[in-house]
Amino acid sequence: MQSIRVRVPAAIGGAALALGLLWLALTSPLRACADCGATLTPAPRLTSGALASVESPALAFSPGWTVDANGADPSEPTDPFSEPSGVITFTYAGDALWLLLAPGDYWAYLYATVDDRPANRLVNIPGNVNSLGAAAGYRTLLAPELAGAPEDRRLRWVEIHRHAQRAEAPASSAHVVRLEFWRGWGQKPLRGVAVDPPTHALHRPGERLPVLPAPQWPGALLMMTGFWLLAATLTPTLKAKLSRSPLPRLRRFDLSSPSWQRGAWIAFGLGAALTIAGTALDRWLLAPAGVLLLAAAGVVRPALWLAALLFALPFAYAVDLPLLPTRALGIVDVGVLGGAATLAGHWALRSLSGEKRPPGAPSLEGEQRAALWLLALIGSWALIASLDVWYPALALREWRVVFLSALIFGGVGIGVVRLSWEPALDRQLLVAGWLLGATTVALIGLWGYVSGQGFVSAAEGVRRVQALYDSPNNLALYLDRTLAVTLSLALFVEGWRRRVFWGALAAVQALAWLLTFSKGALLLAAPAMALTLAAGGVWMVRRRRASLKPLLALGAFLLLAALVLTPFLGAERFQRLLDFEQGTGFLRLQLWRSAWAMALDHPWLGVGPDQFLYHYRSVYLLPEAWQEPNLNHPHNFVLDWWTRLGLVGLLLGVSWWGVGIWGIWRWLRGSSEQRDEAALALGCLAAAFAALAHGLIDVSYALPELMLTWTLLFHWKTAR
Repeated sequence: MQSIRVRVPAAIGGAALALGLLWLALTSPLRACADCGATLTPAPRLTSGALASVESPALAFSPGWTVDANGADPSEPTDPFSEPSGVITFTYAGDALWLLLAPGDYWAYLYATVDDRPANRLVNIPGNVNSLGAAAGYRTLLAPELAGAPEDRRLRWVEIHRHAQRAEAPASSAHVVRLEFWRGWGQKPLRGVAVDPPTHALHRPGERLPVLPAPQWPGALLMMTGFWLLAATLTPTLKAKLSRSPLPRLRRFDLSSPSWQRGAWIAFGLGAALTIAGTALDRWLLAPAGVLLLAAAGVVRPALWLAALLFALPFAYAVDLPLLPTRALGIVDVGVLGGAATLAGHWALRSLSGEKRPPGAPSLEGEQRAALWLLALIGSWALIASLDVWYPALALREWRVVFLSALIFGGVGIGVVRLSWEPALDRQLLVAGWLLGATTVALIGLWGYVSGQGFVSAAEGVRRVQALYDSPNNLALYLDRTLAVTLSLALFVEGWRRRVFWGALAAVQALAWLLTFSKGALLLAAPAMALTLAAGGVWMVRRRRASLKPLLALGAFLLLAALVLTPFLGAERFQRLLDFEQGTGFLRLQLWRSAWAMALDHPWLGVGPDQFLYHYRSVYLLPEAWQEPNLNHPHNFVLDWWTRLGLVGLLLGVSWWGVGIWGIWRWLRGSSEQRDEAALALGCLAAAFAALAHGLIDVSYALPELMLTWTLLFHWKTAR
């Protein structure tokens, strides 16, 4: 019976893998299209099968157009912001209407109606109307990434309308089309019109096409289902076989002995110094030597490698490690994969030397196990959503550095503390590494603010600290999380020396955090953080009947923060904090309108990882928001999950956050009598709520350092 229970799921998993692989093979671009492409010719009428050039008599142009065999070019109107550059009207009979457009590095947009209704294959955003005040299908033509491409690769066939038999007139009847082009003069934005074109006509000659013209995601879903079925059924069998076939034993040695540990700390110090020097001086020979020494230290004590990674997280945005003569590698890639390698090396050495798992090692509790499984499902779904996208290479890169890295990092973190001889001490090492890294990057930003040597930007009457990030908001997003934990430790841990140490770190982080002048940090994250710390502090004081000094210190900290901001209250940025008629607030509302439309248009899979920017500025960008076209996320955590990974991704993401935060809350409740444990748990809870609050109007998770931080918060508890 047990054999049947294993064989049947394994057989189903194998079949799913085989079918998924076959599907991907048939839907991948494998063969060159010999007869692709079609010549556009003038057409007196637009009927089914027509491939018409813009010189067709069927097209009626408003005055001012320049039309030739290469395309139609509108003229510059007197007021480009209040009137279109040109209008085209025509009728057609058929099912699907396509336009050959020429997007590029220029700001222009199109409104289209068919039979006085919005063209139904274009975006229709409520309130975004054409020059007649009527609802219309809409598309922008801004695509800077295509600017340097050859002409034939820059042109895009875009379906703008498809006949719906029940809702509209019969396909054989004449449909009246009105196109409005706004701006775009000198670019010849329209190159051709097609009605019910054959599939091969929409592709370039020689372009590689799949055997089966179908999406790839079903194949990926089949393969992922098969993989998890096989993993779930075969893992217990493999573990049982390994336990019956012990590894050969080497000479016994004790990695936990003082000599090994002393050597690990020496290697760690030298490795950190060489890595920092090699990176700062761009000397690749120094950096690899430093990383190898850090790896050696990590094999003896894996927490050392992980602490180095946590210290370096805020530097990952701007700094790469020069590990090869002509190429630098990302900190997150090296840190996460190196962490897995050092942990594997540590486990192998201990297994071969006969050492067993330390007695009393922490176990993986229900919430942590559920959070890790949900993270694995998120990573699996993100891979599926990365296939049928505009730019698969970018999607797969984000899947690797955000989702896969977080999953590996979570597994490594759990493995580090479960194999540790001193889990509580190793967790202190990890906490110190993480918070010291945040303090260091904050100091860099403050030094730039005081010295005027960079690391700041100016906006709306204030100088904003941004340290090594491109935006002060990114620095604020990271410090939201670290400051909450540092401040909780400064207020609630035992021992005045430790409180002074954490208080000094909190002061540095807080000052840099305030001077980012991030609206999300000041208006949302700060109240969420303060309320959580205050409520948690009251709860801990009542449970232990302890002194009220930590709460008074928190009040003093908030008062001091308000005093720091007082000299800047007259600046334009503060005067316009709640102004939604112009500036950042107004643009954010327009962004949400576009992102909502994007989510509704792509409900199940979203547009894919790292695809928001290209869909936003090339399809959904509203005319009112043209000042900020290069936004790569919707600045709201619900819309971010939905547009990136669809409704399935949104459900998985919200579940992951819910399980993780519930686990932190249970951790806090169970550690109320352990002051240091409760302080860390409360800090993690405050960090989670501050990050979620800030995520209402900014990025919440889809950056490597933020995703790894979420994983960290949800798995600290395993180090008890």
